Amino acid sequence: MKIKSYKKLANNQYKIIFENEDIEVVFYDEIILKYNLLLKKELSKKEITKLKAENEPYACYYKAIQYLSKKNRSKKEMEMYLEKQKYNPQDIENTLMILEKKNILNEKSYIESYINTQLLMTFKGAKWIERKLLDLGLEKEAIAKELLKIKKEIWQERLEHLVQKKVKANKKDGIHKIKEKVLYYCMNEGYEKEEILLILERINYPKNNEYLEKEAIKLLKKLSIKYNGSSLKYQIKGRLLNKGFLLEDIEKVLEELKKSSNG
Repeated sequence: MKIKSYKKLANNQYKIIFENEDIEVVFYDEIILKYNLLLKKELSKKEITKLKAENEPYACYYKAIQYLSKKNRSKKEMEMYLEKQKYNPQDIENTLMILEKKNILNEKSYIESYINTQLLMTFKGAKWIERKLLDLGLEKEAIAKELLKIKKEIWQERLEHLVQKKVKANKKDGIHKIKEKVLYYCMNEGYEKEEILLILERINYPKNNEYLEKEAIKLLKKLSIKYNGSSLKYQIKGRLLNKGFLLEDIEKVLEELKKSSNG
């Protein structure tokens, strides 16, 4: 098959255009140089098939480099990506080995980078970060080693910020309910239960008495159809306690409502 021309492409590739314009093949520089293809005037179909097979490992490698150019990747991420691209398992294995040898694919560097990104961009806790890194195929011991480099005070400051933010955002619930919600939220964000509880015990909470009063009035109207007297008060108290309000605040609001209704 007679070669019409060569065209230099991006990413270290050449396109070979044959006189039969229905056929075009693309090879990486390594194949072009190895076989002096720029000096060739023609190639047989057999030669093209052979060159394509030899080109595949380079295609796999450069695909990996392109994938890494967008952001740092773990070995597992890279392997899954190349498998999805349908590359030969042996080519994938060789590519990963080369990337590691050249220190382009570095698990320690990846862990450090991931942790620093989370510290800068989010308020995720150590356990959340560890879970994500484990999901990405990183070694537990290597993750723990890097996380230990972060001072305890930094994690405490982040948790304090998160707790304060969630507490202030809650305009409706009582203190007990707020504590419960914040506790589970912060645990899901990767913080230790004991550390969260310590902060929850010493911060100031919004009274939310305006909402408490609205809830009490709403319950009074609803339950007075079925209950009255001490039974009505008992029912209202129980429901408000379930919403997390403090007993002393409930008693105060109910007393005020009683005075206003008598007045």
